[in-house]
Amino acid sequence: MRNLFAIIFISLFLSSAAVAAEMQHHQHAAPAEATVYHSTGIVKAWGETKVLLAHPAIPALSWPPMTMNFLQPQPPLPALAAGTAVDFSFHQVDGGYQLTAISASQQ
Repeated sequence: MRNLFAIIFISLFLSSAAVAAEMQHHQHAAPAEATVYHSTGIVKAWGETKVLLAHPAIPALSWPPMTMNFLQPQPPLPALAAGTAVDFSFHQVDGGYQLTAISASQQ
């Protein structure tokens, strides 16, 4: 009887360890895709690593209207002149928010 309890205990321990390892593998196997946000704005300054944009409120992020830097992707997006009205998309990355697309508005 003692051996039976030992076998059951060891079996449960090993199966729970296997389940935990499988869960950990699934958590790290496919990182969640970053949410992409869209807005409009005005180019204030353009650089190789950052683009300064003035934009209206972005309700999805609870942001008020503001002027802020967005990180450039690598390779950088084609430059637009200061004062250009734009439509742009971005996502959150370590260190800030990175542009995913930007183009002159077709207003």
